Amino acid sequence: MTKPRVFTCTWTVLSVMDEIEAARFTAREGFAGMEIQCNPLGLWPTTASRSTIDELIAIGDGEGIEYTFYPSGLLNPATELPEERARNREFLKRSVDLAQRLDSPMLCIHPGVAEELFSLERKGVPFESDRFDRRRLLADARRRAVEAIAEWAEAAAQADLIIPVENEGHVHHTVAPTAALVRQMVEATGRDNVKVNLDTGHSFINQGLEEEFTVLRDHIVHVHLNDGRKMGVSEHLSLGTGLADFSPMAEFMNTFGGALVLEIYAPDRPIEATLESRDFILGVAGK
Repeated sequence: MTKPRVFTCTWTVLSVMDEIEAARFTAREGFAGMEIQCNPLGLWPTTASRSTIDELIAIGDGEGIEYTFYPSGLLNPATELPEERARNREFLKRSVDLAQRLDSPMLCIHPGVAEELFSLERKGVPFESDRFDRRRLLADARRRAVEAIAEWAEAAAQADLIIPVENEGHVHHTVAPTAALVRQMVEATGRDNVKVNLDTGHSFINQGLEEEFTVLRDHIVHVHLNDGRKMGVSEHLSLGTGLADFSPMAEFMNTFGGALVLEIYAPDRPIEATLESRDFILGVAGK
């Protein structure tokens, strides 16, 4: 198996090609695989056609590329709303079925947000009152997220799928603002198939790439590679165009069995940015 195992990302090339074209591009350029990120403008678990899925499978089998599956940020495991929890279960079920068909080992998710805290800012101004304890509301949301992720992981385990939780410290009212809390949540689920998806750009703008990588390393099974410049602002820059130092991850990437996904935002030149980012990360890894 060739290492590092660099993957393309359908979100990155969305501006110029659909999933089928992206899979062919992935194979043609010699990538190990492609991450399919669900998008209403492209492949979506509840509307994906059989012909599209069959063609993706044929390309994967024929060209020797792998797929990983990323359902959507619409899944909020921290929600307390019954109708949203029911929708999450149905969406996850459809996602598990689709991931199975594509032979993806992963079903990546977000840790969730505390919707109650958004309610306290509905008018754009924080609603301060002794009646509401923001720390308690956040802690309650985090507890619900752990319970929901554990439930989802049990369903995913029936299909031999891993659930990697992404670090999203920059997201407003996230239930896991630090790498330590992401790790704590993953371990608190008590499920062996709940792991970590490390987003390098998120780490860089939050506590620092090396710092978060060190905290999460033992649980990382999936990686989103992107660069950044501004603290607190997720730009998803092409690798090498920001300020992140990827060198502490070099040894890890050379032995890593999971996918290193180029999740970058360059809608004006996505193909060039993808290829340049691959060259950059291979250079960091000494390949």
